[in-house]
Amino acid sequence: MPNPLFITLGLSVSSVLAMAQTPSPQQQPPERMVVSASHATARDARTLSEVFEARRLFNALRALSPNGELAFRVLARLDGAQTEWLGLQLLTPEGRADIDLDALQRFRPQPAWDRLPPSTVVRSRLRDGNVVWRSDVRTPGLPNNMHRLGDLRLQCKLDWGVPLGRTIVPVGPSLFVAATAQCETVATGAMNSQFADRPVLAIDLVYGSRRERLSYFHLHGAGDNGPTRLLSGLTDWAHQLKDHMYRLPLHDKSWPDDTLIEFTFMNPIVRSTDAQSP
Repeated sequence: MPNPLFITLGLSVSSVLAMAQTPSPQQQPPERMVVSASHATARDARTLSEVFEARRLFNALRALSPNGELAFRVLARLDGAQTEWLGLQLLTPEGRADIDLDALQRFRPQPAWDRLPPSTVVRSRLRDGNVVWRSDVRTPGLPNNMHRLGDLRLQCKLDWGVPLGRTIVPVGPSLFVAATAQCETVATGAMNSQFADRPVLAIDLVYGSRRERLSYFHLHGAGDNGPTRLLSGLTDWAHQLKDHMYRLPLHDKSWPDDTLIEFTFMNPIVRSTDAQSP
């Protein structure tokens, strides 16, 4: 039978060794700290692949706009005061590069962009949902209040083929194949929304001696029916730019591509602050 004294001594030694091997709270090794940060607020953005595809389609359909030039336009969608904060940037592998906008908030792809990955992001400083993106086709030399109908027909096809703007219509590869057929019916043509450079009062179609003023149905989304109005919040048809919005009878072949679209813009409201008290 083991000696109780040895058993007691053995237990005591085991306890001491265990205490020596177990560090005190002050001696515990520091835990590994993981620092995480929430993602930055999503910014309104597109990719170079979309810009390049719009350029490809533009070149394929140049017959509509032989002398037209392609640019890309960004507008403050919800608050006109945010225009100065559009702040476009190209997020390249080497870092961020600012993109200059002209007086109409447009930019053009630079030759150096062709060497960048198509997934490269073009980003605004405004939050996601606050920007309207559009392809912009214009023939140089026209007065500021005039556009060429063929240019706008091509612009409509770009909107359908490469939808930079918000749309509730599903867009798939088949639309790229059938791009030449877009905007030639009432459904896809007359309902294509565009945004003028200034608030629109009236629009006239002019070809030679023929002149026709469009009805108010084509302005400011006035032709939207009930269901369309319910869905307009999901598209670019509403909000701040409503007074700039217009649509054209792009499908009407009685108006050739060289027809001029003449805009009458609203005069800005001027409130006198110099009135003296009686």
